[in-house]
Amino acid sequence: MDRDFQDLSYTSTFLLQRHDKQYAASLCISRLSLNSLKVNAPDYLHVKEQPYFTSLQYSKRQHSYLLGRFCAKHAISNYLQNESLSCILIENGVFNQPIVYHPLPTDVQITISHTDSIGAALAFPNSHPMGIDVEMINETHVMTIKTQLTSIEQQKAALFSKNEPWICTLMWTAKEALSKALKSGFMISFDLFEIEEMQQKANYVESSFKHFQQFRAISFPLAETICSVVYPAGTHLLLDIEALQTKLAS
Repeated sequence: MDRDFQDLSYTSTFLLQRHDKQYAASLCISRLSLNSLKVNAPDYLHVKEQPYFTSLQYSKRQHSYLLGRFCAKHAISNYLQNESLSCILIENGVFNQPIVYHPLPTDVQITISHTDSIGAALAFPNSHPMGIDVEMINETHVMTIKTQLTSIEQQKAALFSKNEPWICTLMWTAKEALSKALKSGFMISFDLFEIEEMQQKANYVESSFKHFQQFRAISFPLAETICSVVYPAGTHLLLDIEALQTKLAS
């Protein structure tokens, strides 16, 4: 998998800069094929994860599961600076949030997302909550997404960008990433995730939330998807978005 990993995956540790303290986080995004992931699954699946994977009958579900686990294990391993992948176990909490179990004492948390072709995972310290989401830009899904936007958000979307599929997908991913940072999923009123402001930066869009002003989101195009990362307001992410986009462009 070494060559495929180098060509089709991106893993990087980056700093989370606050006025009084620095934290570290680790990101892994991959476009590996199902075949590559299956061949090497014993290298990164925990023994307790293997029976669940074996129970999956459909290739689409197998691919999404392995993409998520592969990215999560590499993000965690990179964060901990420990190369062992298969010793990491990820299980689901009562709200379906991913929980990390590791032989070494650690405060590492993980947030995971995937589409049919791209997986993404972000490892971060428990003291600095974060969330990630990646979604395909699909025109057929725009009408469904629009039904979940508030009237104010629809007005903002119309003014912000003429590319409706792009901006609607961006807003959806920002909300999804926020729900993961809160560890609630979409189990609370969707209107509470309302986006208040959006600002275009050099190669990303920064968003704030009406009811969760303690968080911010950055969203950027990534191949045929939009990726959003949510993090505490007041943090500056030293993430090389251009390098990430270049790596996953092909």
